Amino acid sequence: MRSDAAGPHVETRTLWQFLAGDLRPLWTRLLEGAVGAHTARADDRLVYGVVDELRERTSAFLARRYPGLPINEEGVSPWPPQGDCCVVDLVDGTNSLLLGAPLFGLQFASVVGGRVEEAVIFLPTEERLGGGGLHVSRRGQGAIVILRGETAIPLRVSSVEQLARASIAVDGTTPTVGRLYHPPLVAGVTRIRNFGAFCWAGTRLARGHHLPVSIDAVLAIDNKPWDHLPAVGLIEEAGGQVTCFDGAPWSLTRCTELLFSNGHLHAALLTHLADAGLARRET
Repeated sequence: MRSDAAGPHVETRTLWQFLAGDLRPLWTRLLEGAVGAHTARADDRLVYGVVDELRERTSAFLARRYPGLPINEEGVSPWPPQGDCCVVDLVDGTNSLLLGAPLFGLQFASVVGGRVEEAVIFLPTEERLGGGGLHVSRRGQGAIVILRGETAIPLRVSSVEQLARASIAVDGTTPTVGRLYHPPLVAGVTRIRNFGAFCWAGTRLARGHHLPVSIDAVLAIDNKPWDHLPAVGLIEEAGGQVTCFDGAPWSLTRCTELLFSNGHLHAALLTHLADAGLARRET
């Protein structure tokens, strides 16, 4: 997976066929509900039971892809898991979707021995607009984006080395995310963005080298493990770095408040988090 652009492996082609092909009618129903089309209306159960059908079909697919690996789903399963599992977030970015902003995605990761082995993030809107919605990483094999189901393009984080040139994203729950806007940090970077869906922030960081304007770090506070773990695998395999706010390694019991970066900016951002009094939070 670290080679130059090439055709996707069979396993990845199967992923794309399921997520971009088999599930396409469900994505259409969600997107129609998000933009207020006359044939569908978004509510707190999304639209027309889409999530229930999405769960049923995705669970069957994951059972075939990861035989014997139990599913641990956000909002359904307890945390931390009792052993190896497949972490699943069926609709990351639900609130953005319900607001009519179709920045959402389906993401999952196989977790074995406390580490992310395979991570998958699928963004239906990006797939529909540009054909590059499927992001995949495998431990020790790099990270890729699949373009139109035909070409596997290796992903790399950005090479930005100075905070003054950096764009960073923040993500978290409304009561706590404001703490990330530490005044010296806000004044010291080029821009700060909040995508409203961690799957979009994480993939922008992993794709930093390839974008006209990169996201160079993501600060995430008070989220859930299902939000973060797929991006942990993707970003680490794209050459980035992920730690807790105090610089300690992430773990399954410490993965709700994390600093994701391109690596070059990590030390400087840890200093800002410490100055903001965030390094000592229990996560």
